[in-house]
Amino acid sequence: LAHRPPSKRMEIGATVAGVAAAANELFSYNRENFKYDREQRQKSEYQIQEWRSKQAELWRDDIRDIIGLTEKKMDSYLIVSVLQLDMSVVLFTEGRLVPGTPPWLLNFYMLTLSASFMYLLMSAAGAHL
Repeated sequence: LAHRPPSKRMEIGATVAGVAAAANELFSYNRENFKYDREQRQKSEYQIQEWRSKQAELWRDDIRDIIGLTEKKMDSYLIVSVLQLDMSVVLFTEGRLVPGTPPWLLNFYMLTLSASFMYLLMSAAGAHL
């Protein structure tokens, strides 16, 4: 049997088969990388969403703490306001100026005492609401 050289068709077929095998390998390699990248990106996005959720929860906790501190401060202010209101009532009832005090000073005294009484009354009522 004589040895026959490969035909042009066989060479083209072998070349096409080689290119197809290389393309298939390249596609498989890129597909694995693509799937890996998508999985990592998805995990990253979920982690970012979880961090944002925790951050919003921390903000809510901060607001609750601030409101709680405000309530405690208002309770303290209420006690102080009521004590000062008590003192202004005592000055109204028992606080007497020296006989012979000029009328303008007596008017000024009553005006400032009345203003402080109203201010403290409003602050005590506002703190209580």
